[in-house]
Amino acid sequence: MTGSYIRTPELLALIRKVFKALLVVTVVVGGLGIAIGTIAFGLPGLWAALIATVLGLFFTATTVAGLYYAAGRGQELLMVVLLGGWLVKMIILGGVIFWLKNQTFYHKGTFAATILTLVIGALIVEMVIVATARIPYVSVNSVTAGEGAGTPASPDTSEQPQQRAENREESTTEGEDAGEEG
Repeated sequence: MTGSYIRTPELLALIRKVFKALLVVTVVVGGLGIAIGTIAFGLPGLWAALIATVLGLFFTATTVAGLYYAAGRGQELLMVVLLGGWLVKMIILGGVIFWLKNQTFYHKGTFAATILTLVIGALIVEMVIVATARIPYVSVNSVTAGEGAGTPASPDTSEQPQQRAENREESTTEGEDAGEEG
């Protein structure tokens, strides 16, 4: 599907809303992971939750930056950015896990629990925000700025609502008149 895509203020506001919500989720889950990991496992728990939180912040920032870059530039670019970004993130996560595999300074269970909770929380936030978003298909600014703006589709479109109201009034008065005669 080709055509001109519009980078609407509503779409950019949605991306900013997603970013803020993801930051809140990452900070809350990361903070809880750090607190629980430190209390339960000491310094290894702290390091594990801290590494997972930093990864979560990196994933959040790169996802939102990719969305912001691709917004309004076409579905093909959006898919390339999202899938390419996901692939890069999985390679980075795999590299971090490979590096951490033989390390002893962190608690593996705390790391896994924190990163999984971050991922699930981020998915829930993204789904809820996008599912409840009110993004118009057409921006009012783009319609009025385009070619032929200001010309109605047909000459009588501006009169149709008024004509319908008048027709309803006529039909109700005719019905009342018929009821009085009988």
